[in-house]
Amino acid sequence: MAAKVHTPRTQRTTHPLRKPQPLRQGDRIGIIAPSGSTTQQNALPDAIDAIESLGFRVTVGATAAGAMTERYGYLAAGDAERADDVHRFFADPQIDAVLCLKGGYGTPRILDLIDYDLIARHPKLFIGYSDITGLHLAFARYAGFPTIHGPMASGFGELDAPSRDRWLRVVTNGGAGPVRFADSPGNQGVGCVTPGVATGRLTGGNLALVSALVGTDYALDPNDAIVFLEDVDEAPYRVDRMLNQLRLAGYFDACSGVVLGTWERCVASEADRTLTLAEVFADQLGPSGKPVLSGVVAGHGVPTLTLPMGVPARIDASCGRFEILEPATEDGRGR
Repeated sequence: MAAKVHTPRTQRTTHPLRKPQPLRQGDRIGIIAPSGSTTQQNALPDAIDAIESLGFRVTVGATAAGAMTERYGYLAAGDAERADDVHRFFADPQIDAVLCLKGGYGTPRILDLIDYDLIARHPKLFIGYSDITGLHLAFARYAGFPTIHGPMASGFGELDAPSRDRWLRVVTNGGAGPVRFADSPGNQGVGCVTPGVATGRLTGGNLALVSALVGTDYALDPNDAIVFLEDVDEAPYRVDRMLNQLRLAGYFDACSGVVLGTWERCVASEADRTLTLAEVFADQLGPSGKPVLSGVVAGHGVPTLTLPMGVPARIDASCGRFEILEPATEDGRGR
């Protein structure tokens, strides 16, 4: 199935909402690499072992199989090949969920090659984070079904037990309910940047990708949304710059509230000549007056929470509460 150029639309999808099916024991997970290449020789076999140990079967796409040996520079494969794998695995009725191999960089290059009508006709769990944010946002706008922000195949075998259990709960029952780790190692607890209560559709992901897509047909839709943001290896001034772009674009005025995830290794090279991340968040998010919850353990790093995107969520920043109000999946197969 050859990739074809998609004609961008400025309106959100008109497809009726059809939620993906939750996974069951024995279901088949397809692994593709729509983003970057890898240098980790054992990433794929380790991932297959870890996923099969949870009771699922695995099919590996051409881009994931060649992400180390047949890569196209920093990309897992050429643009057409990566878009082709997305199409192939969504159209294949034997594939019950699509799991990305890794992030890196690459999804923005294929957003105008995706056949979103095909994706919308075959809703299934789509799982990834980091650079995969590009596809999460595009699917939200043009395919209209919930997707999953969570750990990918690369590194899956190294997840701690709480992260793995949360991932499994979300893909098997949709993830509705409170979002929290109970006594999880590394969990420092949530905090409040701006107090208040907000409800809205959960969207967002990696800050670099969200900001990179501002002004395009694939940009995040902030209207009445709870916007989740996280990043890695970005100095505070770069986080400041990207948040400022969203602020100037009106994102924080239009959204209902903001959830801040983990900010791994987001430190300044000059410790005596920088703003802290807390100061950046207060400066850029505070003026909107919208509730802002910080310290949610989701994104880069371990432990990490898997989050269903595209479903209603509620935050109470004053009390540090974050709740998914409805599942991201719907089981139409019966029991």
